[in-house]
Amino acid sequence: MSQCPKCNSTRVIPGTLGTDRKPGIFRPAGMRSFTVSADAGSRFTAAGVLACLDCGVVWGAVTPAKLEVFIKRHCRDTGSVPTSQCLKCSSNRLATGKIFTDHKPSLLPAAFEPVGQRFFTLALGATRFTTEAVACLDCGFAWASISPEKLRSFIQRKCDLTPDNAVAFEGAKPSSDWKEMWIGGIGVALIPIGYGVYCLYSGHAHLLRRHGPVLDVQGWEAAVLASAYIALGAFFHFHFFWGRHARLHIWSPRLKKAALLIFACGVGYMVLRRFF
Repeated sequence: MSQCPKCNSTRVIPGTLGTDRKPGIFRPAGMRSFTVSADAGSRFTAAGVLACLDCGVVWGAVTPAKLEVFIKRHCRDTGSVPTSQCLKCSSNRLATGKIFTDHKPSLLPAAFEPVGQRFFTLALGATRFTTEAVACLDCGFAWASISPEKLRSFIQRKCDLTPDNAVAFEGAKPSSDWKEMWIGGIGVALIPIGYGVYCLYSGHAHLLRRHGPVLDVQGWEAAVLASAYIALGAFFHFHFFWGRHARLHIWSPRLKKAALLIFACGVGYMVLRRFF
């Protein structure tokens, strides 16, 4: 179990800053106006970071040598904070700055994105930082702060329960989230289910192909493909509706796996039948 370096709490949640290919960037204060740099700062060593649910500290790691070189080359002032100490190694060789990501539009500020976010959820900015970022020039430890109350609320409203974020759901009631339940679990799910039922009734089914015209199948093949479409709709229903229902959510994972298996078998059968 990870421990918060500031308050020693074990109520820690993993999350991300940026993507695996492009992790977040720590941009030190005092950058010159006309300087050229590929990353405009020092990238985190990995996109994965941790956040404390008690004090709100978010931390990750940058390469200290690269950060120091960047500051010397591209900054007017190192922005050192001699009165503060690194939360990890107690060094006072610190640099202030900002954390941002380049996989989103620049209008959206950097934010800590906890694990387990649901598909098709509306979460602009996730949990944003509330303080200036600080990085240690000796050990590479970098941190900033977010609101722990907003983080817990965000996880309970926008994330599925996983072993990594279970501590955020302690004492919380299951989220009803009726919009996602009814729009995703009923509205979206009915589209492939309705089309699958129509295909069974008409005896014709269509399969989109990346290259070439749409494939039109009949008879037994149409029934197999229609079953795959119905299974896809069932997956959406079990994920959005059952997954957020107070009493049905415990059955959601198994039913989703069964629906995905039927969908994969149906599409796989059609691919093998028609293209090989």
